Amino acid sequence: MEELQKFLVRPELHSYSGASNLSTNEKVKALMAEGQMVYHFAFGQSPFPVMQCLADGLRENVHQNAYLSVAGLPELRSAICDFHHNYDDLDFTADQVLVAPGSKELIFLMIYLFNGDIYCLSPTWTTYHPQTKLANNSAYIISTRAEDQWRLMPEDLDRTLTETGERTNKMLILTNPDNPTGIVYSADHLQKLRLII
Repeated sequence: MEELQKFLVRPELHSYSGASNLSTNEKVKALMAEGQMVYHFAFGQSPFPVMQCLADGLRENVHQNAYLSVAGLPELRSAICDFHHNYDDLDFTADQVLVAPGSKELIFLMIYLFNGDIYCLSPTWTTYHPQTKLANNSAYIISTRAEDQWRLMPEDLDRTLTETGERTNKMLILTNPDNPTGIVYSADHLQKLRLII
């Protein structure tokens, strides 16, 4: 079976392994199944039941099974624009909003389609770097430090872009709040980073 997998999988992915958080989750489940007490903080899945209003909404709409717009329901995209206008003072049109089942899929598609250099932080969420490899691209890793509360500092971004950037287009994968550290970037800090890019 291993030989068949090597034959079917691109050679540069032979050493690829699954996301570390998923293997940790499997180990935790196995320990729990053995009856061991485990305080499970290793996985971001909600421990709470589905809200009744959501379950009712799904039940009432289960008959709607036609293909939807690839970009998402127009009504939902407009509602997202209204939300960000009311709460964040940001103005978008529905044509600028894309709805998908999760951010990992969207980030992978962006990485796959992007023609340029990709930059990831360390530490960061476990899938960004492997997604870049799956997209047959390479990522430049920018290390953050505890003394900076794991924030990307403008001078580190500037130095890395100067040392590595061969192509004109650059994508920085930056989450706010950060995952996994939980730090939040201020508007002022983000503005300083934006000026460098």
